[in-house]
Amino acid sequence: MRQAAHRLLIVEDHPIMRDTYRMLFGREPSLEVAADVATAREALDVLPELRPDLAIVDISLPEMNGLQLVPHLRRLQPDLRILVITGHHEPHYADAAYDAGADGFIRKGNAAAILEAVYSLLNDSRPQP
Repeated sequence: MRQAAHRLLIVEDHPIMRDTYRMLFGREPSLEVAADVATAREALDVLPELRPDLAIVDISLPEMNGLQLVPHLRRLQPDLRILVITGHHEPHYADAAYDAGADGFIRKGNAAAILEAVYSLLNDSRPQP
């Protein structure tokens, strides 16, 4: 019997990046993008209904940034795994993400590393082709 896919919530303000993540995770049979949203407010609105396993949160969001969003997500769904992702290269962002309550942190740019981080946070091994 096939195990249910892990449900993901993508919080990313750039449409091209949301499409990229949908394609990346869409190729993985054990992952399902439950929703992709452009703002922190949208994430907070859909979270209670979706109950995803993992949220992938960009730092640079309009109105409320990803680091500010993380504690709100954690309060609404304490068991949610949270991966903060960014294009910023300054090292203090990793510390800030963990201080905010994130379970993981990764920089954008390497699809294989992003998938590895997702599976690691889900405590699951990536299915082999």
